[in-house]
Amino acid sequence: MFVVACGGKSNPPATNEPPAPDRGSSVAVQQETPPDCARSGCSGTICTEPENQVMTTCEFRPEYACYDNATCERQTDGKCGWTQTTELQACLASPPPMK
Repeated sequence: MFVVACGGKSNPPATNEPPAPDRGSSVAVQQETPPDCARSGCSGTICTEPENQVMTTCEFRPEYACYDNATCERQTDGKCGWTQTTELQACLASPPPMK
């Protein structure tokens, strides 16, 4: 059995305004915003603009582990880069042994 329905209602005109929040809902919906910067490369050691992600060769060096907990973000010069914390600098100076 097939049911076909035709309606006489037309869609409301499109607007550029976001929909009004649902006041009856107790769950807040948060829109995700794209990150300012992105980790890139096979080992995740490149910090770049999200639209400029790159592929690199897939080798692993001991210092690459230092970037696991490092912060990739926009720097004071406006470019994406690794925030040079004392922890990151110390790790890069003396990387952990490879496992």
